[in-house]
Amino acid sequence: MLQKLYCYVDESGQDTQGQLFIVVVVIVGEEREALRQICLEIEAHSRKGMRKWAHSNQARRQGYVEALLRHSEFQGKFYFTLHRSTQDYLAVTVQTITQALDYFAVNEYKATILIDGLSRSSEREVGRLLRRSGLPVQKVRGVDDESEPLIRLADALCGFIRKGKDGNREMTALLEKALSSGWLVELR
Repeated sequence: MLQKLYCYVDESGQDTQGQLFIVVVVIVGEEREALRQICLEIEAHSRKGMRKWAHSNQARRQGYVEALLRHSEFQGKFYFTLHRSTQDYLAVTVQTITQALDYFAVNEYKATILIDGLSRSSEREVGRLLRRSGLPVQKVRGVDDESEPLIRLADALCGFIRKGKDGNREMTALLEKALSSGWLVELR
């Protein structure tokens, strides 16, 4: 049976001129609606709300990540790559999506790719590149993070990983926990 997958993608690091560029892919299937609801509950409980990661304070960020780590429903759904010294943002984003789907999918699937802030003009290019790499992509769309809890989740994961890699003590400890438990997978 053909599985329907949804990939929610965000990135962080263009502001560093590519010195540190992170791409996160959240992959969900038929449990998508349930995970959206959990995200909304975590946003409310942590008081992060619908704010982007960068607009939340440290306590709310930490509460959000800690709450995510307590939800086993997210186990094995978060993937990321870390790139240094690159400005080929589109290529590494496509590469990360490809790697994440290759890692995640065990059966035949069709994927819908939803990328934060992707312009209409880039949707076709990303779709073409993904299909060229052999992925069965149904569609590629740019989305607004304000309207989609799973894109806000991808945004928060980017911020979380970046803070953890930048040496924020609390986020580094949470990042190590997330990686060692398999809750978050770093692709290479």
